Amino acid sequence: MKTHSPIQIFAFLAILLLMMPSCKSVDNLIESGNYEETIALAQRRLTGKQKKNPKYVAALEDAFNRLTAEDMAKARRMSESGNTDWARVHSLYSTMQRRQDALRPLLPLVDKNGYQAEFRFVRLEGLMTEAAEKAANQYYSEASELLAAGRAGDKAAARQAYSTFNQINRFRSNYRNANVLALEAEELGRVYIAVSMANESGGYLPRGFEQELLRVRTSDMNDRWRTYDFNAVAGRDYDYNARIVIRNIQVSPERISERSYIDEQEINDGTEYVLDANGNVAKDSLGNDITRVRRITVRADITEVLQTKSAIVSGSLVLYDNVNRRIVDEEELTAEAIFENYASTFRGDRRALSSSTRRRIGNRPVQFPSNEALILDAAEVLKPQLQDRLANSYRTI
Repeated sequence: MKTHSPIQIFAFLAILLLMMPSCKSVDNLIESGNYEETIALAQRRLTGKQKKNPKYVAALEDAFNRLTAEDMAKARRMSESGNTDWARVHSLYSTMQRRQDALRPLLPLVDKNGYQAEFRFVRLEGLMTEAAEKAANQYYSEASELLAAGRAGDKAAARQAYSTFNQINRFRSNYRNANVLALEAEELGRVYIAVSMANESGGYLPRGFEQELLRVRTSDMNDRWRTYDFNAVAGRDYDYNARIVIRNIQVSPERISERSYIDEQEINDGTEYVLDANGNVAKDSLGNDITRVRRITVRADITEVLQTKSAIVSGSLVLYDNVNRRIVDEEELTAEAIFENYASTFRGDRRALSSSTRRRIGNRPVQFPSNEALILDAAEVLKPQLQDRLANSYRTI
């Protein structure tokens, strides 16, 4: 009696398991009304096969014809309803058209027993043309109503009108004057924000501070619906003012601090003889002198001078709604610019110096930056905060 190896048994079981779901699917999917799944499964099983399995041919025929009848009945109900969504009707027809186009390469479909399946195709071109025309008109009417609200000052409606006008291109290109009206809706929906700065700190801001602070990259902020102007455009009506209010400027005194510390390292320093218990040089089995690495501790005395000075600029970004004449948002802004310089000298063995000490050795004290220079550095620190706050203002605008 022939025996089978465990590998052969495992392979047989794996093939059996792979076959079971498909057999079950083709028997039960139609009964459960899963016609789309039945069609997809049957087409996969029949494509490329010379001898067509009667089970899959029958399943494809039945599922296709049932689904076509269902979709046509659904399209008829939707078309005859009081408030037809013609875009959905058109989408249903498009799905049917794709299904028919996918089936055509298999036709004529004859199973291995000689049975030829009959598929009830529907002429959809005229139906799709009608649905597309009505969907375009439906979107046009809806967008026109939204545009009217946009012309009355409702920017949200204008933005929705822009989106709705553009939906028409899915069904009809260059439909009436939809493209022109979409451009109008886009302009009406855009929000313009003027950005400016005011110094309410009572302190002195160096020349060029405002220009440096407002030299912000706008590519991450401007989009279809928002335009930020850091230099107001004459004649433009601004919806919002984004005002950077500087309320506090502090510059610390120039500080010099000194500290001394010691660096120590245990290092290798040549070799030394190993002595025996009698104080003589120890010998190995061949009579050679035994040596070892000599370890010594080295040290260096370091004197470090630290120069520090800082400037803090703080305030807030105030977003003002010019239409409703009210503040809609205010966020705090704070930036600190710090000057530090280390100058270090040492006495002793250079080999004792740590890596951090080595980086500072040789530096010399330098002239402190002026107050004006540090405040301008604070503007550089403040700029990314400002850009981030403005870019996120869409949550309010």
